[in-house]
Amino acid sequence: MRHDILRADDGSLLCANGDFATGQSNQQHVEDILDLQPGELKEFPLAGFGAINYIKRTITADEFKRDLKIQLNYDGYTDATIDTSNGIENLNIEI
Repeated sequence: MRHDILRADDGSLLCANGDFATGQSNQQHVEDILDLQPGELKEFPLAGFGAINYIKRTITADEFKRDLKIQLNYDGYTDATIDTSNGIENLNIEI
């Protein structure tokens, strides 16, 4: 379980007691991986799934899951379970 500075749903930083709020951040990390384009982070140029790129592509659920699993592995989430049984639009990721 990772701890980091927490963000609100709109992306703004959460504050508590005059300081940044910290806590369990695995969900935030996975969301970041989904949103980031490959090469968007200069420190980690291979990181980033770029979910927006999959909207207009014809791709099977297995290919989608494989590509996402690779990106999650880059960030250390080696045991992630990706469920696309309700379609890619209703993605569920268990860390």
